[in-house]
Amino acid sequence: MRLILSLISLYILIFSQLLFAETSVNSKIEEADNLFSEKQYIEAFKIYNDILEKDRTFSSRMLLRMAFIQEGQGNYSSALYFLNLQYRLTADRQTLNKMSKIAEEHSLLGYQYSDKEFFVSMFNNMQGVFAAGLIILLTACLALMYIRKRQDHSITTLTFFVVIFSVIGLWAFNGGIHRELGIVKGSGAILMDEPSAGGKKLVDLSAGERFQIKGESDIWYKIELPNESEGYIRKGRVFDIQ
Repeated sequence: MRLILSLISLYILIFSQLLFAETSVNSKIEEADNLFSEKQYIEAFKIYNDILEKDRTFSSRMLLRMAFIQEGQGNYSSALYFLNLQYRLTADRQTLNKMSKIAEEHSLLGYQYSDKEFFVSMFNNMQGVFAAGLIILLTACLALMYIRKRQDHSITTLTFFVVIFSVIGLWAFNGGIHRELGIVKGSGAILMDEPSAGGKKLVDLSAGERFQIKGESDIWYKIELPNESEGYIRKGRVFDIQ
């Protein structure tokens, strides 16, 4: 009985914290949106970027506006980064076409799209629905456990489902459905054969090129290029798309 009540209290606490954080972020986004509408793009971008880096959250419109500002300033690698984030959030076909157009204009590699990436984008787009569904299922199971426990009935099956739903939720919302990508920030990036400045240079990478991040070692990412060759690049040279 105490375990059931503790679980219910935990879920209520987590939900209230998430709600408070979302309200604070929405206030900042509204301020930046007003600046954008007044064409104060630099000031708007600063607030948007602060939300992205500090609060680690974003909206679809916010990312599109950040991409618009960066493209207008000629920072196409930054524009591609924000478009990639937006595509992962919405799986929007227009965003995909825009990224392909920019990549084609600058002869960039790594923008061939797969079914897995589309699935990841769809999951990100439907996260709220999945989360709500899991919460409803967990709440129903916990309520039934409470009722059956008071009636001295077995709750073994319900306990099993609570554990399964919790594991699925933790897996899905903590990187289980995940394919980490990276984009070269600017010119001067070099792919090395080992995570060391003393390693052998394999190839120069162009700003805006995209690749898959396979792992990391100190200040280096281990990456795989579209041609399936692997190597290491400094983290400071990479926009990390998570």
